[in-house]
Amino acid sequence: MADLRFCAHFPFSDEAKDYVRLSKLSLDDEALRGGEERLRQAMGTEGEIKPGIELESDLENRLLHYAASRMILAAWKNKYAVRRMAVAESKLAHKFLRAETDKRAGYAGKLSASLGIHFLEAPAAGREARHLLPFWQYLLYTPRDVHYKLVNMPLSAGFVSVSADQRLRILEEAVKKRLEEGSLPSLKEPPASISAAIKRLEPLLPRESLAPTQINARDFPPCIRKMLDDLAMSINVPHSGRLSLAIYLIKAGLSDGQIVSVFSHAPDFSKETTQYQVNYIRQKGYSMPSCATMDTYGLCIAACRCFSPVKYKDAVHGRYARASMESSGQAEPSRPQEKEDKKNEEKKLADPPRPPKDGVEKEKQEGDKPPRAPGR
Repeated sequence: MADLRFCAHFPFSDEAKDYVRLSKLSLDDEALRGGEERLRQAMGTEGEIKPGIELESDLENRLLHYAASRMILAAWKNKYAVRRMAVAESKLAHKFLRAETDKRAGYAGKLSASLGIHFLEAPAAGREARHLLPFWQYLLYTPRDVHYKLVNMPLSAGFVSVSADQRLRILEEAVKKRLEEGSLPSLKEPPASISAAIKRLEPLLPRESLAPTQINARDFPPCIRKMLDDLAMSINVPHSGRLSLAIYLIKAGLSDGQIVSVFSHAPDFSKETTQYQVNYIRQKGYSMPSCATMDTYGLCIAACRCFSPVKYKDAVHGRYARASMESSGQAEPSRPQEKEDKKNEEKKLADPPRPPKDGVEKEKQEGDKPPRAPGR
């Protein structure tokens, strides 16, 4: 017999789908209104679905509201809405898993099995419970966070050891991945009630656009362009990437409002939180992470050799633009000394210095290496 509470807490699970099918539940106008409200909460300012009151009589309604929200998304065909909903549903699942009732019921194990994730109990070592996960599954569902990088995790015999909290965070990421990539119900001709719900939800889509900047878009380094492209497509950018992007855009001359608009397409966007964080970063005057640090974060995607994203325009684009202008006769040829300086600069770019192991800037030695950009 199906566990109705488990199904209501995790309506995307196989057990919940079987329950709906065997119980022959149908979507009515009340279910559609509940599905629309579920989407409205997910796409609202807070981006969170309220868990509601735990009443037995309400559990089936939650299943129907979830099903109705998926029907609306299927008819809407909006990627931002799908990703926003996936983030909100995965956060709600995480909240349920942390609740004492779900812990006692062993719902984390049931959800893992439903998602096809094979956690093993690790031998007791101290007071904290540990779980083992095959490394290939860990790589599939690990959050995009530097703290979860494989090099920072205990790995033995092909298994990654994770704490109880890390296990729940990985399950949250797996839920988000399933809902983002999973298929939606097939709808050839959506009924008028669903079309009307979509029209009422459309004002929740982000409308703000990025104003002109002091740096031309073609002068953005590849790592910055990649993060901007991901955000434009509502693809989640890790915390380290958002921090680096905010610092870069501040140094590019954008206002707080313009930077907030860049992040408005993020699937877990909160306007108030983003405004506070951008303002805080500006007041603190954080330095742009160097290319070496960006590489450590897993954000570097090209060998630019410019030492810092903020130096990309001068180190790469500026040199090529000058050479192009000289060859076309639009600029005077460089003087002998300028050519010699240019040669030396190209030599330095071809053989960049390695960052110091302790991450602390060392004094410039004998003038044969260019200074490094400030790090974290």
